[in-house]
Amino acid sequence: MRADFIIRGGRVMDPYTGADEIKDIVVCNTRIADPDGEQVECGHIIDASGCIVAPGLIDFHTHIFYEGSGSCIRPDFMISQGTTAAVDAGTAGTVTYESFYKSVIAQSTMRIKGFLTTYSGGQLDFKLCEDFNPELINLARMERVIDKYRDNILGLKIRLSKGVVPDDKGLDYLKRVIELAEELDERLGTSLRVCVHTTNSPISASELAGCLRPGDIFCHCFQGAGNTIVMEDGQIWPGILEARKKGVIFDAANGRGNFGVATAKQALKAGFLPDIISTDLTIDKFNIPPYTKNLPSVMAKYITMGMNLMDVLHTVTAAPAKIMGMEGKIGTLQPGADADIVILKEKQLSFVQKDFKDEELVSNSLLVPQLTMCAGEINFCQADFFL
Repeated sequence: MRADFIIRGGRVMDPYTGADEIKDIVVCNTRIADPDGEQVECGHIIDASGCIVAPGLIDFHTHIFYEGSGSCIRPDFMISQGTTAAVDAGTAGTVTYESFYKSVIAQSTMRIKGFLTTYSGGQLDFKLCEDFNPELINLARMERVIDKYRDNILGLKIRLSKGVVPDDKGLDYLKRVIELAEELDERLGTSLRVCVHTTNSPISASELAGCLRPGDIFCHCFQGAGNTIVMEDGQIWPGILEARKKGVIFDAANGRGNFGVATAKQALKAGFLPDIISTDLTIDKFNIPPYTKNLPSVMAKYITMGMNLMDVLHTVTAAPAKIMGMEGKIGTLQPGADADIVILKEKQLSFVQKDFKDEELVSNSLLVPQLTMCAGEINFCQADFFL
């Protein structure tokens, strides 16, 4: 067998299969190969000794409509952070989604899928607020856009925060979006999810979660403003536990104002782990401490708070890959999967991260990407690695 790369001697951690062992990874063209006892010829041996070899990281909640919104970053910048796939959390609306697809998604090395904000204009800037009044939804155009980009659009997005939706109508707005998703599914044969921004919601966390269907996304699940998922005694609201049992997905989606250290610590202590860990990256946070900086720094938060490494890796690889409809294709290192791979080196260092109240969380280690491979091509490599 002739291979393009052999990644040798690393600690291979694949949450999809549960593998955690020292072994070689063989890359042929765009895929991970299984030599099956054959002798492998290869001119490019990557020494990963002392490093973790993992599936390329997947950031499930980002804002990457670069130059189409004042809040967004260029997605391929995230490759240096070990991220090989991302989901845009509704930056584009029905009027702007085609531009997002043509100017960003189609032009990027990273794999990108997205949610469609129900407000036609999308999220244009930090100082411009969407209007989620159902009467403003352009249903005919929304149907055309979803039909055309059905392989890329995962579902509909609504922000359910005080100041964004009227306090007395927030629940009605949410119910209408869910009805809308079901109507469109019936017409188009799709399976649209609903993603809800839950920070400082005018309705209780349990009531909000109770409206959601299996597969819908309760994002910013550890936010600390107003109605949180944690009761005064530190336990999780029963309605939240029921929603999880039903199949609602809980995404940490940290962001800057959407993460509370106290809420997260209490939830984890109560055994409530996030299904997904993501960044909610925007231009004001990207690589700028002490808030959300990048996906490895957000992963460090949860390791600091007691989650084990395999569980954290699962939330940024196998779990989001499944929700994206790409289970077994990305988010795994099994033979036949696309060769989206990151090599990480654990570095001991102390750094501070803060939440929306500037409460501090001090981490003592960080998984630093040494090399990132997208579909079998090296798209990032540290200057002192693979010499």
